[in-house]
Amino acid sequence: MKIILLSLLASIYVFAQVLGDPVALTQRMFSAKNVDTQNIILTNAQLQQLIKTSQQPIDSKLYRIYVAKNDAKILGYGVLMSKKVRTKTAISLYLIGIDGKIKSIEIVAFNEPMEYLPTKTWLNVFDQKSSANTLKLNQDIPTTTGATLSARAITDGARAALALLEIAKP
Repeated sequence: MKIILLSLLASIYVFAQVLGDPVALTQRMFSAKNVDTQNIILTNAQLQQLIKTSQQPIDSKLYRIYVAKNDAKILGYGVLMSKKVRTKTAISLYLIGIDGKIKSIEIVAFNEPMEYLPTKTWLNVFDQKSSANTLKLNQDIPTTTGATLSARAITDGARAALALLEIAKP
């Protein structure tokens, strides 16, 4: 089961247009000496908690978290989230500090037309947001013209990434 889930995640990553390396992005964001990769498989109870906390349907139990470190000191986390935009998958890396606040969001793979990719300026709206924020599109997160479905996927991913760290922090 674990091998099937890992190969599925890998195949999504391979077929999407790759825009960045999650390890390098995590290392650069936190000025880390090293980045550990953790594969997380949620239990059924953790999955139900993630669904409730993130306020959205979740169908995967498998997640990858990058832990940025200087020696034994944890500096922050990169949470890789895969979401369907229209018909194809986008993979975003949510860079979250140890304070539980989003530091940055990087789109690492995107297979929709590039005009549907939200701008960096729009992505910066998430900076310093945490699970204490509602992170709802059209409420505290503005929409972006021409990329509404991408904006929804990224916003939903942000809520899920923050909730995942609360539930299964490595």
